[in-house]
Amino acid sequence: MNIFGLFDLDVNDKYFSDKETVKKRVVKIFGIFFIFAVATSSFTLLGFLFFFLLLFSLGGMFLVEYYNDELDKKYGLYNFNNIRGYSRQIGAFTLLGFSTTALALFLICLCADINIYTSILLSIIFALPFLAIGLRFKTFNDSSLEENGKIVYDAGYEPNYYCPVLAICCYFGYVQGFFETSPINIIALILSTSFCFIWLVFPEKINKYIPFENRNKIGEAIYLAIALIIFFILFSQFTTVPFVKVMGFVD
Repeated sequence: MNIFGLFDLDVNDKYFSDKETVKKRVVKIFGIFFIFAVATSSFTLLGFLFFFLLLFSLGGMFLVEYYNDELDKKYGLYNFNNIRGYSRQIGAFTLLGFSTTALALFLICLCADINIYTSILLSIIFALPFLAIGLRFKTFNDSSLEENGKIVYDAGYEPNYYCPVLAICCYFGYVQGFFETSPINIIALILSTSFCFIWLVFPEKINKYIPFENRNKIGEAIYLAIALIIFFILFSQFTTVPFVKVMGFVD
């Protein structure tokens, strides 16, 4: 397909590379950093730090890409009936692969002398949005566009829209909640964040009880906006320690 005479778009081209290409890319990227780490190990361990940060950050993504054919056979990653050539579930699996970045955050926290319990907690919170959306790939997929086997909705449940909103709620709400000083505020923040978490992770179930359809574009925008508005209203009511102080940006 030629677009405006400028771009030649092949809708039958796969989103992910084949296994051989992925293997070559992994060997090239990780090999260079590993050689650098070994070469500099006599006077610094920063090389190994960067190597493991890269491994944890990209490892999950490479796994998803490497097994994309198997995932496609089982879950239908590719959809050549639309212009982008891939389905919503491919976004969900990509987010699932990205969740391993939490291990990189855990390593950074340890290197920054943050105690291990806080490091684990922050890493879990960081991974939560990616795991929550990624593991619900049967909801965040192209079937959310359909009703009785026919495509009738123009938005569906797009993981790339839901995940950022969920990340905002989790990162602000849970981090603030676990580090608040007042027990009432802690409970209120965790409960309000959990409400938004359920609202965003289970849209197909909530859809049965709301007066609009959240699989249309307008309904989707309203649905996501409701989550953010409710969250920040509750967040502002039960916050006593500034978020920048919680994160250690100020004393």
